[in-house]
Amino acid sequence: MAIPLRALGPAIRAAEAAVLAISAYQSAVTLAGYLKRREPPQPPAAWRPRFALVVCARDEEAVVGRVVRDLLEQEYPAELRDVLVAAHNCTDGTAAAARAAGAKVIETSSPVPGKAWAIRAALDAIGEGYDYLGVFDADARVEPGMLAAVARRGPGAGCLQVETVPIGDPEWIAEGYGFGRRARNLFWWRPRESLGLGTTISGCGWFIRPALLREELPQVTTLTEDLELTVRLALRGVPVTYVSETRVAVGEARDLGTSVRQRLRWVRGHLLVVRRLWPRLALRAARGDARALDLALYLIAPTRMLTRLGASFAALHALLPVPAALPRAAALPVAAAEWTVPAVIAWRERLLSFNRRGFDLALRHSVLSLLWFPIGLWALLTAQVQAWTPTRRTTPEVPHGKPAAGR
Repeated sequence: MAIPLRALGPAIRAAEAAVLAISAYQSAVTLAGYLKRREPPQPPAAWRPRFALVVCARDEEAVVGRVVRDLLEQEYPAELRDVLVAAHNCTDGTAAAARAAGAKVIETSSPVPGKAWAIRAALDAIGEGYDYLGVFDADARVEPGMLAAVARRGPGAGCLQVETVPIGDPEWIAEGYGFGRRARNLFWWRPRESLGLGTTISGCGWFIRPALLREELPQVTTLTEDLELTVRLALRGVPVTYVSETRVAVGEARDLGTSVRQRLRWVRGHLLVVRRLWPRLALRAARGDARALDLALYLIAPTRMLTRLGASFAALHALLPVPAALPRAAALPVAAAEWTVPAVIAWRERLLSFNRRGFDLALRHSVLSLLWFPIGLWALLTAQVQAWTPTRRTTPEVPHGKPAAGR
């Protein structure tokens, strides 16, 4: 065993060093951003952008009316917002339900699946005169003050992403993934907001200048149009501004089969984005663009589960009397920070209650997070498959403007 390890020693040390470097970077960003807690700038009160609010819907008859009503009842001048539902490849009464709720509707179809086609149809239909186009999923719920919050952050921003939270579904799988969404907001996106780094477009609750979208959207080809568009914007120096002052509640898959298919599509799209755009992004990062560097690292390590396992393995390797290990002084502090920084922040922010329910939720989230590894492996073997299966919307009724999960 010692001889093969010695032969592989340089490669093992290089891999562990890379993992430790990324882990240390992520812990530093999380801690520094959490401690800074930058107050968002207040724009001139006179600036009131005009919004085109687009709901992308595919067979969403059961839920589309809720989000349309949420958007029509925003605490924002009615003459400065229009709601449009893009009923894309629908086979049910989505269009009729949207019209009944008060939205303008366009019915569109395409030979291939993907939300990008619905967004393109809406972009063609809205015409000129809008400052921002906002994109929403049909099963979302929106706080009444969302547009006012986006307007306060809008001047100078090319693209913005509102914080997304789980819709408050008690189903076992949905609640487990929903906890992960809240943890990601706390440990990942809000620290980057404080430090002035960009976020990623998250599929729902994002806003973009129409002229910018018209230039970039025709180039989008993957089924993860949100991630691909994020990278394309970064390549032209346009960050996605994170808006944590308001929230959009989104649903999670409620059964294992739907969840696996959904996440398989996400990982396949992620891998295609990495293959096609990462080299250009890395080159921009090498030229000194800190936001491009942050996004490039996210693309190769999109979850702390990867860095946590990698840093823990490197620390264990350093503690054992085997060759090819890195010095303990390098491995142990990084691994300790990987575990303790999120734990301390979670305790301070009361992300998880210290009782039986809290333990169950943490365990559930850990199990579901580990499922990313077999899903990722299968996606790697089938990366060229572009399949989109509609998700059945069976999320519980949530009162208007009341996303069930807090910050």
